[in-house]
Amino acid sequence: MMVSRLLLRRALTTGLAALGLLTAGAPWPASAAPPSGQPTKAAAGAAKAAAAAAEAPLSLALPVERVTLQNGLRVVLSADRSSPTVAVAVTYDAGSRDEPSGRSGVASLVTGLMARGSRNAPPGEPRRLVAERGGELSAVTGVDRTTFTTALPANELALALWLEADRMRAPDLSAAAFEAQRKEALARRDAALGAAYGKGPDRLGSLVFQGYWPHEHPALGQADDLAGAELAWVRDFHAAHYGPGRAVLTLAGDFDAGEAMELVHKYFDDIPAAPATPFKDVPFPEQTSQRTAVVRDSAVRVPSILYGWAIPPRAKADHRALELAAFLLGHGESSRLAALLVRDKAAAQSVRVATHGHRGPDLFSIDVRLVDGARVGDVEKLIEGEIRSLATAGPSQAELSRARRLLQSAFVARLGGASARARALGEHELLFGDAAHLNGELARYFAVTREDVQRAVREHLGPTRRTIVETYPPDAEELSPRPRPRPPAAAASRKNGRGAQATPGKGSTKARGAAARPAPKAARPAPKAAQPAPKRKPAKTKKK
Repeated sequence: MMVSRLLLRRALTTGLAALGLLTAGAPWPASAAPPSGQPTKAAAGAAKAAAAAAEAPLSLALPVERVTLQNGLRVVLSADRSSPTVAVAVTYDAGSRDEPSGRSGVASLVTGLMARGSRNAPPGEPRRLVAERGGELSAVTGVDRTTFTTALPANELALALWLEADRMRAPDLSAAAFEAQRKEALARRDAALGAAYGKGPDRLGSLVFQGYWPHEHPALGQADDLAGAELAWVRDFHAAHYGPGRAVLTLAGDFDAGEAMELVHKYFDDIPAAPATPFKDVPFPEQTSQRTAVVRDSAVRVPSILYGWAIPPRAKADHRALELAAFLLGHGESSRLAALLVRDKAAAQSVRVATHGHRGPDLFSIDVRLVDGARVGDVEKLIEGEIRSLATAGPSQAELSRARRLLQSAFVARLGGASARARALGEHELLFGDAAHLNGELARYFAVTREDVQRAVREHLGPTRRTIVETYPPDAEELSPRPRPRPPAAAASRKNGRGAQATPGKGSTKARGAAARPAPKAARPAPKAAQPAPKRKPAKTKKK
């Protein structure tokens, strides 16, 4: 496994370096020690330099040109003449966080309608045109951005730009298209929540961001809102959020910059500017006590545990420290939780730890799927113990170095294709105001110290800030009751969170007992056979 990962990382880095997208570094220095005897001063110095080089991040050198059209559309060009394809991505500053209360899911509806077709490309036509040329289309709506990506052979750049311009200018927002998309959205929501362990993440998000509407509701929308959605909602939302002034057009792959800009002007210049509706943020309510909930899922056979914390936005320095904490805890077989729960204790079949990349308050989550017979409470004690250890002692330097290398490998792997580079550059232009910001990301991660990780975990992943959602099969009993300390009076007096089984408070009876876990069956008296038989008096003999 380690050999295959090393080969993959070498292949990815060699490939990007060959494209001129990586510059620096000797990430795999050869040993400088002499073949026998004591190492010389020169060899020792070379070994020290090699170790320092191994700790240095790879240096990205993605070419970036930036242009802004008169209608406000930002254009990012990243040419790579050795690529066999070209990718066009349009990233809109719009997502579920922009939805008004009572209209959840409208951003997803707009995305689906824009992906289906436009004035000059009837429903299904964009996908057919791209598929016939061996390309790919994708459309993704998130909390704070929506991205459309088209990848085609390099000689089809004009088609990709025409499709995206027509999508921006005049999507099909007809009543017939809306009704078809609304039904599809309801079916997609039902499928997502009906999948094994699908209800847990939805419940976790609503509790972690409880009281903060932009992130509290799911991007897929709530069932009642989708069922009652109106065409006017979609048209209003599209008009407010999808003009050229709220978009970034990114080109990555094989193209000539001059020719590409001629096509951009040809297809996008006449799209009228639209007044942008800025995102209206609201105060984020501080969480002061643990929140918990239980989900019953008929599609699962073994329990799972989800932990979640609200953490600083992606642009903050503490976010990078917490991303490294996620790698320390749950990335790779030797990460803390994977080694402890999967390898050593054999209590879990998988561990996933992640941050979710939100521009506003973000989510730090831990997802543990147990093995049959594992006790939920015992596993939770182990998880919380590792977080507590990271907060009090921090990681070792060796652990941090390993986490940096894993993060670097994942980062480089995500930029392996033209489509991925186009999306990443567009996101950085939108989120940070400059696509070239992407080139400095690895250096910023490698600047995070052990003390930074320790402090960030201590400040942001504490017990009073966490939310726990346990998922059980329908007929499973409570597997691991364990006492919890009583919460402070102020926390105990807070109202319950959304849903009958969600309770704040670190250790009230309801928080982790009756309401937070499946209710245990009523105690039964011991079987009669197990009770001591009553003593019998000796029978009296009647005298004659």
